[in-house]
Amino acid sequence: QNDNFVVFNKPNGLLTHPNSKSNEKTLRDYLIEIKPQIKEWGVENREGIVHRLDKVTSGLIVCALNEETFNVLKKQFQDRKVGKKYLAVIEGHLKSETGKIELPLKRSVSNRSKRAVSKKGRLSISEYEIIKTTNKHSLVLITLITGRNHQVRVQMEYLNSPVVNDTLYSAKRNNLINSFEICLHSHMLNFTLFEKNFSFKSSPPEFFNKVLEV
Repeated sequence: QNDNFVVFNKPNGLLTHPNSKSNEKTLRDYLIEIKPQIKEWGVENREGIVHRLDKVTSGLIVCALNEETFNVLKKQFQDRKVGKKYLAVIEGHLKSETGKIELPLKRSVSNRSKRAVSKKGRLSISEYEIIKTTNKHSLVLITLITGRNHQVRVQMEYLNSPVVNDTLYSAKRNNLINSFEICLHSHMLNFTLFEKNFSFKSSPPEFFNKVLEV
């Protein structure tokens, strides 16, 4: 944390900000505890939230502590100037050690909670590198070029290698992991703010290793 922003290491199962379906405590509540003044200028219920992570996803998320920082970071995310890398454990194996995934995504017609590949969707782009493989799983480092909702989760389902325990996207239920957790972690975040470079790194939850050891 500094005067302009705070970086959280969000646990699985915590919402980034409130939604209409729930009144549970969210990351946004912790942010307001740190800096109550955010409520004076922020968008209601999303004060200081520049980007978001899915509830089931863990890892790094940056939040703004003043309006100027909020506007600068928001624009950097829109202009794809923020570096974002994720770690994921997926079912099975991908066909090559490295690759680029480009798929058009839109909200699923059959299930409004999901995103789906559709010719009418917005282009999603990720690059990946296999870090480790076991008999049943692969540990993958994924660089996000775009930041579409559920991007990695949809792309991995499309490649028939869903993120472990991501039952919304066709994964089998994994009994080593709680139902509110999937093996997807926001691992690295880097950006430039007011001519200073910032870089953050966070290790994935312990259950990643449990899955890979089985």
